[in-house]
Amino acid sequence: MWGLAFVVEAYISPSTVQAGDSEPNQLSEQYGLFTGQIMTAVKEACRGAVLQRKPRLVEAMYFCELNTPTEYLGPMYAVLARRRARVLKEEMHEGSPLFTVHAYVPVSESFGFADELRRWTSGASSALLVLSHWEALPEDPFFVPKTEEEIEEFGDGSSVLPNTARKLINAVRRRKGLPVEEKVVQHATKQRTLARKV
Repeated sequence: MWGLAFVVEAYISPSTVQAGDSEPNQLSEQYGLFTGQIMTAVKEACRGAVLQRKPRLVEAMYFCELNTPTEYLGPMYAVLARRRARVLKEEMHEGSPLFTVHAYVPVSESFGFADELRRWTSGASSALLVLSHWEALPEDPFFVPKTEEEIEEFGDGSSVLPNTARKLINAVRRRKGLPVEEKVVQHATKQRTLARKV
């Protein structure tokens, strides 16, 4: 998290033990609040405050420099499109059939990128990846239609477009063995057989 600060102020509760209190109240006042109770309350308060501000996911981006012959520009652009890359510029080298393409590729999409690029371009393309910057994803990972306009546009949530931020969060949670909030069946329809029975 970036640009985040929690201001924690100390609060001392006055002990109000009265003479007529029962025995369990005296024991709880004697020991005070337990550390676990305070840590849980503060953790939930901080988490709620962060979620209330509509957080956005940030992902690392590689600067990618590709060199490819002109006949393999199409397959190279297909590989870049599958990897959610953003092309910055392309220029042709003077006196040679090579193109140089500059693009930003998300780090999460870069695993196996060079192998796929070589496979689709028959080994004619080469890529150089350098960590460039961090980029915020514009999508809300916790988006659920709530207002009338959103419900009218997206329905009950089944027709919401695929959320890239939510996919990345679910992939990390799956990798770490944490529970993932996903439906097994998205849009169920009755199965029918296409073969005609004679």
